[in-house]
Amino acid sequence: MSTPASKIQKQYSYRDYKRLPTDKKYEILSGVLYALAPSPSTQHQRILGNLFFSIKTHLKENRCEVFCAPYDVLLPDADEDAESTKTVVQPDIMVICGKSKLTEKHCIGAPDFIIEIVSPSAPSMDYVKKLQLYEKHKVKEYWIVNYLRQDIMVYQLQEDGEYSAPETYSDREITSGTFQNIKMYMQDIFG
Repeated sequence: MSTPASKIQKQYSYRDYKRLPTDKKYEILSGVLYALAPSPSTQHQRILGNLFFSIKTHLKENRCEVFCAPYDVLLPDADEDAESTKTVVQPDIMVICGKSKLTEKHCIGAPDFIIEIVSPSAPSMDYVKKLQLYEKHKVKEYWIVNYLRQDIMVYQLQEDGEYSAPETYSDREITSGTFQNIKMYMQDIFG
């Protein structure tokens, strides 16, 4: 999915991000610039569509909104304003309940729920780097969807501010811990 774009030790910010060429997609994780893979696979897009449609349908009566990539999410540290933010990600799917986080171009602050579909070319990005990042920024629920294994790992933020051990789903109904009305069957996601 993504690889470091440069060996230069520069700390990138959202200000730098906005100046990058638009012919490629990028993310910045803790000041490190990553180039995203050119295009996701057909299976990735099918799963993204199935998940997005299901979540959108289940949230119809809810005040929250669901978005999908490409959509920038700025995750500033306490001492950073939007321009100096050193973390800018494009989750595959996100649910955002705080309307005050939304601007015309991006979200500033952690979504309530994020789903990443694993890229076979860079699985550590979703399983390690983004897991740690989303926990640090208090994303309430994080799903990692692996279409090669056809399973989903679900992390829930606990009261102590850390994720619980993941629950792995591969052959049963999956329910969101944050949004009780989001329920899906695995065959509808991967089918």
